[in-house]
Amino acid sequence: MKRLMDRIGETVKGHIAEAKLSPLEDEIRKYILREFAKNGRPPSPKEIMGELGLSSVDTVHQTIEKLQKFDIIMRKNDEIISAYPFSATETRHKVIFEDGHEVYALCATDALGIHFMLDKSITILSSCPECEKEMRIVVKGGKINSCNPEGTIEFVSDKDRGGCTAETLCPFINFFCAREHLEEWRKKNPEFKYGEIYSLDEALEYGKAIFGDFLK
Repeated sequence: MKRLMDRIGETVKGHIAEAKLSPLEDEIRKYILREFAKNGRPPSPKEIMGELGLSSVDTVHQTIEKLQKFDIIMRKNDEIISAYPFSATETRHKVIFEDGHEVYALCATDALGIHFMLDKSITILSSCPECEKEMRIVVKGGKINSCNPEGTIEFVSDKDRGGCTAETLCPFINFFCAREHLEEWRKKNPEFKYGEIYSLDEALEYGKAIFGDFLK
């Protein structure tokens, strides 16, 4: 039987396959991700046009609309606010690179996946939904290098799915600083109590499986 993260991963990767992007459309998708990783925000359509040497911004707008249609990016007020695994707005999951610059990830698994997508060492700062305590996870060389506190786990809520993954699933894929705090949170939030618990090593493998080839 497939686990929740297997199904979620198939959904995220499946959207790209379903979109049947042309080489140019896929290059625009990748450029958006690279700029998100570099600046913590997406590029504007004009920036995309200039960087890729396009003669018209219309192609960019059409591609962005297609990426949104297939839930590869998300827009609000005609501005890109997320592109898996990145968020342009603050979330619980801050990812810090070795040069000090920071980005936000949409969920706990996405934060871990950024390491594999970019092949760069990262430090993840995330807050426990129950106590708001900060957790610090360092990922290097494809492994969890350190984690504080050591009892940190990931919980994936099995709530009703549908619509945009960034809105309906990502907010409920979080790290908890201890199993006890997860259980306390579940009691207080019965609508989200059903789900699956993953060790950090398990969550890391899903991050790799989903995002390891996102830029290849």
